[in-house]
Amino acid sequence: MGFTVSSYSTLFASTEALLAAADVWCGHGYIDHHDEAIALVLAAAGQPLDSDAGILNQTFPEQARPTLERFIRQRTEERLPVAYIIGEAWLGPCRFRADARALVPRSPIAEIVLNELAPWRSSDTVPQHIVDVCCGGGSLGLLASHVFPDSRITLMDIDARALALATENIKLHDKAEQVQSIRADLLSPLAPQCVDVILANPPYVDAPEMAVLPQEYLHEPRHALAAGEDGLDLVHVLLRQATDALKPGGLLLLEVGNSWEALEAAYPRFDFIWVELESGGYGVTALTREDLLRLAAKP
Repeated sequence: MGFTVSSYSTLFASTEALLAAADVWCGHGYIDHHDEAIALVLAAAGQPLDSDAGILNQTFPEQARPTLERFIRQRTEERLPVAYIIGEAWLGPCRFRADARALVPRSPIAEIVLNELAPWRSSDTVPQHIVDVCCGGGSLGLLASHVFPDSRITLMDIDARALALATENIKLHDKAEQVQSIRADLLSPLAPQCVDVILANPPYVDAPEMAVLPQEYLHEPRHALAAGEDGLDLVHVLLRQATDALKPGGLLLLEVGNSWEALEAAYPRFDFIWVELESGGYGVTALTREDLLRLAAKP
């Protein structure tokens, strides 16, 4: 690849140009090629991703050039997501370990968590028990642990490899006393009416969309994405289980992405509320336990 320039700012620009020329797909936590280029250059040099602008005119270390060149090949030729290349991802203000054991953290539910679940939570109440189901690497639940330090957090996933990554992230965030991880098939181990808030980002990609996903997504665990012909294979089960697990007044935040239309069609007599998200994303609905009871009564 043979870079002949040495400032960070120039390498940011040249790396961005290479990513743009390769037409890589930016859908894993970075807005565009510019942001991905910054992440790759900084990570190759061992610099934190939140480095300030003072680094722009500093000299990029010569010994890091082979690493950067390898990163760019992995991104442009193998189409690996940036998070898998550099081994970390950010969700909101929090950093997480990231690798192919779980989806790259990117759920738009994070915005609602960071807003302290407003407007669905009264400001004078703290959730006693929050569950992150289909947690993958645990990013949503761990984000909630920082927002609600007095809440008990449970991370749940059926995939042992994903749960191992979640356990590593619990250690990374020093949250072992507050956060536990449980291998489970959705919410099946939970006692009735024991949870205040459920954060749910289950597999929801339908068969037609799976067939045309950009190559970057094919590096992620297929079972964490694919969810049958209409994307709702697990969602129906999750809705029933959440009805039982939530306390009166409890809240389910559910992400279904492009399958939102299929969900509305499956429950035509129920009016879903689709959350408007300032930071982007769509297909997130908020359902109280009382909503779920009404939904169950309206097939």
